[in-house]
Amino acid sequence: MVIDSDQAIGHAGVVTAASREELRRSLVEIDIATRENVTRSLEIQSRVEWIKKAIDDDVPIQDILGVEPKPVVVELVSQNIEALQTIGSRLRQAQARALRAEGVTMEAIGNMFGVTRQRISALLRQGSGP
Repeated sequence: MVIDSDQAIGHAGVVTAASREELRRSLVEIDIATRENVTRSLEIQSRVEWIKKAIDDDVPIQDILGVEPKPVVVELVSQNIEALQTIGSRLRQAQARALRAEGVTMEAIGNMFGVTRQRISALLRQGSGP
């Protein structure tokens, strides 16, 4: 058992298979999310080229956007951003939990992530039950 003296969130840094598995699941999720983003990005690029050509051909914007397939480009961009924000947050939490479980102090984790130890404390509390 690895324990450190930094107990600000009320638990010892006990190495667990669960924290490693949580991190692994987060990595699989980010892999899936980024692959989906690549697919959406390719669709965005294709649509952008189509829209630019229509603009160059003096097609009215209303006509261009009126026939754009759903989801429209702006929705695809939003989906990419949302996917990365969501999974990025989960990955950061899983990384912090795994490091904490190995006994790394919140200050050291904060230094790795470029944030304060207080931010790490808050991050570790997020998603944990009462």
